[in-house]
Amino acid sequence: MDMKYIDLSERSREILKTIIHAYIDSAEPIGSRTVAKKADLGLSPATIRNDMADLEDIGLLFQPYTSAGRLPTEMGLRYYVNFLLEKEDLPWDDQVAIEQGLMIKSSGSDLVGVLKKAVQLLAFFSGHAAVASAPRPISKHLKYLEFFRIRAGLILLITVSDSGLVQNRLFQIDHDIPGKKLKRLSRYINSRLVHVSLDELRSMILKELEEEKKTFDSILRDLLDREKGPNREEIFIDGKLNLLDEMKFSDISRIRALLKTFEEKEALLALLDRCLDSRGVQIFIGSEGLGDEVPACGMVFAPYVGKDDPLGSLGVVGPLCMNYPRIVALVEYTAQVLSERFKES
Repeated sequence: MDMKYIDLSERSREILKTIIHAYIDSAEPIGSRTVAKKADLGLSPATIRNDMADLEDIGLLFQPYTSAGRLPTEMGLRYYVNFLLEKEDLPWDDQVAIEQGLMIKSSGSDLVGVLKKAVQLLAFFSGHAAVASAPRPISKHLKYLEFFRIRAGLILLITVSDSGLVQNRLFQIDHDIPGKKLKRLSRYINSRLVHVSLDELRSMILKELEEEKKTFDSILRDLLDREKGPNREEIFIDGKLNLLDEMKFSDISRIRALLKTFEEKEALLALLDRCLDSRGVQIFIGSEGLGDEVPACGMVFAPYVGKDDPLGSLGVVGPLCMNYPRIVALVEYTAQVLSERFKES
């Protein structure tokens, strides 16, 4: 059912919100007596029970077994985050800890350290798993590029983006290039590196250097393919062990499936990429995120930006009953502080 066609009364909205908040606290089915106490609507449990049955008929709640209370469905949680979630401010102490934690010198390869620290902080303050995608040099302009001959047919490429990220890659080619020639080519390219992306660089070089066309075409095409592919760059993950402490996941098979997704990274990276063009926090409920292959979980992601454009995304992965108001505030603030660090580089 499309959310825009669900028109709940104020009373039903309050009952749904009360059930979800109680579910966040306990991860257990919520009964009408609990709602009557927490909602303070002046209604009897019998009246609330009828309203809960109506919400179940709409598809926002379900009853896991006879005589049990109700739990929110994925659609119920989606309705909640779309219409009922009230934004809260992150506690001041948490803000200070995050700012101090991300005060690592944000230049060059130290940006990797900043991202690792960001996911550590997210995992610690959320109590769940945290992930972040590294900046993508292909989408950014380059400041510096250099080739080094490691041995016959093996070349090391070092790139520095204008976001300050230093990245190293090894490339195997089917012929040898002397080190002196690679140095000369590096100087030639750097003389033309004026706010161009890797895509633009490849087109420019192949037009100008007929002699080296084969070399650059193979190396840069390989690099571009790696950047665009599902494993194009690092994903930073922290707090996976938190999942083992999550009693809110119903069984160990769900945790194993989620851990496998973290290891394979492809689906997770695709989801992080979806958030790059968003203007703020994105919330994924259950199958909206990683599909039906992984356990039902909630995910809260946000992009972090550099001087001009989004660089990558970061966020928290946890059970469906995560504390969305707090996690949204946490992810949003961390992305904000991280963006400021990248803008300074």
